[in-house]
Amino acid sequence: MQKNEIITHYESFSVWLESIKVLDQETWLKPVKAGKWPIAAVVAHLLFWDRFSLEKRFPFFKKGAELESFPEFQYVNDAAAEYSQKHAQIEIIEELLEVRKQFLDILKGMTEENLNTAFTIGGTALTVRDYFADFIKHDIHHKKQINQAAGIRV
Repeated sequence: MQKNEIITHYESFSVWLESIKVLDQETWLKPVKAGKWPIAAVVAHLLFWDRFSLEKRFPFFKKGAELESFPEFQYVNDAAAEYSQKHAQIEIIEELLEVRKQFLDILKGMTEENLNTAFTIGGTALTVRDYFADFIKHDIHHKKQINQAAGIRV
């Protein structure tokens, strides 16, 4: 995945986030599938993991860096779900858009060579490019869930 493809993803994802600001409250609180989180919690989940990346990963992407494993997923996910119950739809989406803007600023300042910087997370070797690619897959998965639940045709 080239730098321009990563940037394009984040730009288009932000446009999509803008589009879901208009979801009515019933849809915003609708589970993405029976027994799953509501759309609100999924968007907050994206926000929490993006904040984690911005604060605990991006500043430490250095050649040969050995980063700690990810925190307990369920803890972060539960905190995101709780956050979604206490904050307004527009607020959550705006916060996520702001974090995504920071991602874009960081990306635009990187070279293709920077994206090849290798490091480890919890003993797993990867590059900055791999990290972005994994999170882009994560975005696409959740976007598809939300679109299906909200009846958004792509």
